Amino acid sequence: MVTLIAFIIALGILIFIHEFGHFIVAKWSDVRVEKFSLGFGPKLFGFQRGETEYRISALPLGGYVKMTGEDPGEDAQDDPRSFSAKPTFSRAAIIFAGPLMNFLLPFFFMPAVFMLGITIPAYLEQPPVIGWVMPDSSGAEAGFVAGDRIVRIDEEEGETWEEAYTLFHTNPGCKLEVLVARETGMETLSIEPRSSSYMGSGEVGLIHPMDAIIENVVPGSAADSASLARDDRIEEVNGTRIIHFRQLAEIISAHPEETLTFVIRRGGEAMRFEIAPEREEETGEGVLGIIGREETVSRRYGLGQAIVQGSREVTETVRMIMAILGKLVTLDLSIKALGGPIMVAHAAGEAARSGIAPYLHLIAFLSLSLAVLNLLPIPILDGGHLLFILFEMLLRRPISLRVREVTQQIGLVFLILLMLVVSYHDILRVLPGKIESLIGR
Repeated sequence: MVTLIAFIIALGILIFIHEFGHFIVAKWSDVRVEKFSLGFGPKLFGFQRGETEYRISALPLGGYVKMTGEDPGEDAQDDPRSFSAKPTFSRAAIIFAGPLMNFLLPFFFMPAVFMLGITIPAYLEQPPVIGWVMPDSSGAEAGFVAGDRIVRIDEEEGETWEEAYTLFHTNPGCKLEVLVARETGMETLSIEPRSSSYMGSGEVGLIHPMDAIIENVVPGSAADSASLARDDRIEEVNGTRIIHFRQLAEIISAHPEETLTFVIRRGGEAMRFEIAPEREEETGEGVLGIIGREETVSRRYGLGQAIVQGSREVTETVRMIMAILGKLVTLDLSIKALGGPIMVAHAAGEAARSGIAPYLHLIAFLSLSLAVLNLLPIPILDGGHLLFILFEMLLRRPISLRVREVTQQIGLVFLILLMLVVSYHDILRVLPGKIESLIGR
């Protein structure tokens, strides 16, 4: 239930702020606004104030502001307060105001996030020193080894893991030249990130350092039955020295229902345990029932610094969204990288459980994504309407009614197909983790 409520609230904020932008500029431009609706379809409830009906409608995936003379087939040119009777600049301002409000919202939410305090994995701020290379990964094929420090990826400096992972994730299928520092000196390695079957982003199999220390033990698991405990450090498995938690996970995964000898250091004492990992039903892989310790850092700032950090975060997020969008357009990134309503709902639920700061951070990210996507020159979106106005200014006459109707129908079909595709991939991602988790917890 937390997921559903968090999703509805986040969506309501994004829709309201977007439609309020259209609404307030329309009012300033003296355009008659007939309806202000959160949601589409049948009206659930509402009220009339002045000339405008304010309503909540049944389908929450969107909203609209209905202005006199807005629809292509509506004849309202003789009404001086109709949308169609206004100058091109006024109409463009009304349309642009929606995405603009979505763009401005994060400049309030992001500073609030940094004032409340944000917790992130500590490794994201650390130099990208490789702790483990996944076997059979593109990183292993390229010759990376544990201990390598990434210095540069193509022309971009890789000063932190966050920067390095962003470059790898946004370049699937692209050949990258990576400069690494190792004991023998500097070396350049060529790597081609593989497209992830899960998200479509680039995967290289290069993992940050992570000691095999237990943070939590899953109740009822094999680890729980063997009395493993939080803070235990796993040093050996069947005589193999463990240097990374991912290495441990690979060994456990490959030996379901086989008794393994674990050397555990608890305090200053080394202890031996004989444990057989359970077999995971869906994958057939071994699972022990432990969660590794990932060090985190908390950042909290005063108002001035929070505004600076928040604005910087907004700028970096927009840059990332634009880079991802560009790679989607050029087919360098799979459509699997997009998330639909199901994944947004899942993310909203997880963020809400983590606290108000992560929840506001997610809403800010979604607001920026909505602003950018709405400005795409696709008929039916705000960007498509702005494109019509641009052509009208260049041609010095309105685009014909027939052209607008046909192109908007094409745009609607395209968006429906896109929503179906991303929702299909969302379901494939969610099903392995039990789809009822979306509405249950």
